[in-house]
Amino acid sequence: MNDTSLTGKNHRFTALAWVLAALVLAVAIPVNLIFDRLNINFDMTPKGMYTLTETTTKYLNELDANGTVVDVYFLNEIENIENDVTVLDFYQTLMHYDEHPCFNLIDFDPDTDPETLRKINPDGIYNLKDNDFFFVCNGNTKRVQGGKIYVQQVTETSSGETVAVSEEFCAERMFTGAMMSVVEGIVPTIYFLEGHGEHPLSDYSRLTANLANFNYACRTLNLMTETEIPDDACIIVSAGPTADLTDDEYDKLYAFTEQGGHISLLMTPNEAAVSYRNYERLMQSYCLAMDYNRIYESDNGRHKNDDPYTFMCNLMPAAPDAADDLTAELINGEKGGLLTYMPASRSFYSIYGSNYSSLSIDTLIQTEKTAVAEPYGGTIEDPEKVEGKELSVAMYSVDTLRNNSKLAVFGSAEFLTDAVMNDAGMKDFFVMPTYLFSATITWMQDSEIDVNIPNKETTYDTIRVGSSKEATGLLVVFIGYPLLIAVTGVIVWLRRKDA
Repeated sequence: MNDTSLTGKNHRFTALAWVLAALVLAVAIPVNLIFDRLNINFDMTPKGMYTLTETTTKYLNELDANGTVVDVYFLNEIENIENDVTVLDFYQTLMHYDEHPCFNLIDFDPDTDPETLRKINPDGIYNLKDNDFFFVCNGNTKRVQGGKIYVQQVTETSSGETVAVSEEFCAERMFTGAMMSVVEGIVPTIYFLEGHGEHPLSDYSRLTANLANFNYACRTLNLMTETEIPDDACIIVSAGPTADLTDDEYDKLYAFTEQGGHISLLMTPNEAAVSYRNYERLMQSYCLAMDYNRIYESDNGRHKNDDPYTFMCNLMPAAPDAADDLTAELINGEKGGLLTYMPASRSFYSIYGSNYSSLSIDTLIQTEKTAVAEPYGGTIEDPEKVEGKELSVAMYSVDTLRNNSKLAVFGSAEFLTDAVMNDAGMKDFFVMPTYLFSATITWMQDSEIDVNIPNKETTYDTIRVGSSKEATGLLVVFIGYPLLIAVTGVIVWLRRKDA
């Protein structure tokens, strides 16, 4: 066989390869365009990142068949996320839900469409933020926090750098659970403690009626007679206790918080020589502490006429690094012009504990420096009056190590009572702290129904490089060698193509 024959074969094979490549492109490009036009996608990910599970699909189909419709408000516009590859799984999941008539997606920008925001949150007690979802059906409502749709697991390198090792995508579990919650009217229960001199629940009939309007049930709970906290409890409230918890009650409450349970303490000043040792232990586990005092306002222009113990104070903006913002809507919303008053209150402060780094702590209400804290009750010897500093009369803490268990503390329980709310001369003073208390309730109750839908996890492969020499070696292995092999192959091909 002569050289001319070999050269001809090589040319024919080369031409055939080019023809096959052109045919592949000629078929692939139109097919991709057709699939894109028809919005057809194939989920090739191992965990079905872009596909709804059979559990969700079956439930949505049932709602469709029954004619049930859930209004789902999204505090963003879809066009802002549809081309963002970093949230492609979120966008595709949302579109799969929206294919079902039962999922009525309503996207809007809360900055340019405040009317819609007021429609779904008229009283400002839901702490809605950009990218949150708000589900509404049959008068039942449920908020899903956009900031919790992705949960990253991080680790710290030997150099102290924090890197993400995996990320859980939680949207489907949260969305389907929220739909079940509003469709089936699953009502979270708030338990008010009794047995320690607290206000009876009958003192809060207007509060409980208001909470019922927002789909909360309110019941009483005596931990001295109950062996454990009921399974349906989402929040435990202690309203103005005059006696301390027993050790056994403390153990039950702490176990409740370890499961992600939430607690609200309204600690009205008590003139008796009572030590709240176990209440303090509970607060200290969240790195908060309370003072045995009673606050009054020394500036005559900042308190109610002839009553310095009903004083003006300030709703505090969230700290720059705060994980949650409970006051923004009350400060900047329709009620932003209202003054904030508190009745005779005690003060709180943060302390350092071994779990401090796992907590998110912030102040909700603070006095001016003209307020005075006078010793009141307790068993501390020679207590001192505190003057010339701001005092915190409402705070919160979130513990990430206890399944995001939340604690809110207020310096008084009196502003929520029927006696105050029915008193024309008093009720207008405490509008803002009342709304703030309601906001803490909706902030606490953000748990989801267990729908047996696992989160979808994405893992990140990382390489730790200890030195520049090691980095150079890795570049040679992963880039240099493959490039050398490729260049060698091209040289060999060029030298042999006419052989």
